[in-house]
Amino acid sequence: MGAGGNVTADGARTLRERYAAEPQGGLAQLVVGAVGALLIGTGLIAVLAYNWDDFPRWVRIGLALGPLAVTQAVSWWVLGRGETAKPWQREAAAVVQTLAVGAAITLVSQIYNLPGKWTDLVFWWCVVSVPLAWVLRSEAVAIAYLIGIAVWTIAQASERTSYSDAIASGAIGIADVRPWFPLLLAGVLPLWPGLDLRERPAPGSRLVLAASALLGLLAVAAYATVRPAHMFPSFTGFPWLAMLSAAALLLFPLDRGGIAEPLARKPQVLLGGGALVVMALIGTFEGPARDFVMGVGVTASLGWCWLLLAVVVAFAILAFRQGRFAVLAVAGLALVPLLAAPLSADDASGWPVAITYSLVLLATAIALIALEFLGRQGAARIGAALIALLVILRMADADVSLLVKGLAFIVIGSGFLAFNAFVTRRRRVVASGGSPA
Repeated sequence: MGAGGNVTADGARTLRERYAAEPQGGLAQLVVGAVGALLIGTGLIAVLAYNWDDFPRWVRIGLALGPLAVTQAVSWWVLGRGETAKPWQREAAAVVQTLAVGAAITLVSQIYNLPGKWTDLVFWWCVVSVPLAWVLRSEAVAIAYLIGIAVWTIAQASERTSYSDAIASGAIGIADVRPWFPLLLAGVLPLWPGLDLRERPAPGSRLVLAASALLGLLAVAAYATVRPAHMFPSFTGFPWLAMLSAAALLLFPLDRGGIAEPLARKPQVLLGGGALVVMALIGTFEGPARDFVMGVGVTASLGWCWLLLAVVVAFAILAFRQGRFAVLAVAGLALVPLLAAPLSADDASGWPVAITYSLVLLATAIALIALEFLGRQGAARIGAALIALLVILRMADADVSLLVKGLAFIVIGSGFLAFNAFVTRRRRVVASGGSPA
């Protein structure tokens, strides 16, 4: 701070780096441009479809490629305006051209009766359209792209699940999503973080990006663990691969500005951590716990498993160096099946593993509470909620009367609300510069 209370040049630069501004334009600009372009594109398609059967082939080709040429000219005009182009103009040009690309692919395929499935259309539409998100800096196209690649990946995994025996015999060919999904997901890198490594997606786009990554990785895990029915049951190893996938998303590296942001602005932490906690709570029951551990042996022979494990370890080391101990505590839940494998043989009870999961969850909850009270990034309320869930699950599973369970739930709920009020008051005191009681 300079004389007179003014911020110095070095201080201003530090503040700008730590609290980078969100992309200009806002949600309203994105919605105006995207919705307007969507209505225009849909209307044109409807008009052409009404008269389609009356057109000769050469007219159909012209109608298929003509809108694409026109929208390219519009995009070129918007790019020519440079930084003076308004956000809604960039969004509108990108969305209309994306629709034109999809229409051209669909119509040419129909005119010449080209073979293929609907998933092929989705794949090529995404691949051809994603450069528009880079060049025109379009969040709407990027969101559509992320949804498209997630849908394509889930569809491929679903087909592998339905036709595992036919695929093993070579009768049906399905794209291997293990290399493809990471490559497709990397398609947003030229937009976020961009060539200067400073571009950040808007909050809504972050949510779509995190959800697409999680759903796609879960679909890849399902794809990797499906085998012909005569070999061994499908999805035996899915739970552990799903946990590793969620842990990788949870631990995804952030810069200093990203770490300092509130939890609500980090959907990859919320989604990845939430998926891990839900699966861990399921693992506190005997049957699922035994299945989780058995899945470790099944997935140990998969290259995708070792790649995920290496990514999780690398991300965990970086998170430790950055002091992100809360996400490390939650990510540790993914390693429980591996560490607990010696406790449960194929014909043994799953209770040792279930008890281990309960203890690890309890330790994780305590760590989340302790970190906040020690002045680090923690999550006291989430930790308290996790303890309450653990107690509720154990009480629901216990062989006691309904009266005892009801009284226990009342006590747990009252304690949780009281703790929440205490944390709220403490945060207010700390925010005002006082000393917490």
